[in-house]
Amino acid sequence: MENKICLDTDFLVNFLRNNKEEIEFIKENEANKDLATTYINLFELYYGAYKSNKKNINLKAISVLLSRINILNFSNESVQKAGEILAKLEREGKSIEFRDIFIGTIALVNNYSIKTNNIKHFNRIEGLNILD
Repeated sequence: MENKICLDTDFLVNFLRNNKEEIEFIKENEANKDLATTYINLFELYYGAYKSNKKNINLKAISVLLSRINILNFSNESVQKAGEILAKLEREGKSIEFRDIFIGTIALVNNYSIKTNNIKHFNRIEGLNILD
């Protein structure tokens, strides 16, 4: 299994909702793997928290989560790669949402695999390793 794993928003939401599979994955991997997410995913978590009826509980859960994982940021290389890949996908009629292209290329240029349930979009990013 990969040593560097970027956790997508859908995975993190399930983890924060105490879903067994995601909790087990974190427990099994946090000690010996580099678990991370991106600032794009973090935005999506905060957006969801502020929209919810349990804002304070969700904000606290995000804070606790952030103490357990790393955050990957944009770089010139990742945004250039995002532009390249999105232009190619649009030419092929296979465009994906901007946030997903950013998340995927940030993971890709930092040599992270991605743990997601949104395989349909992320498998369009050539070179990105998607974990089951």
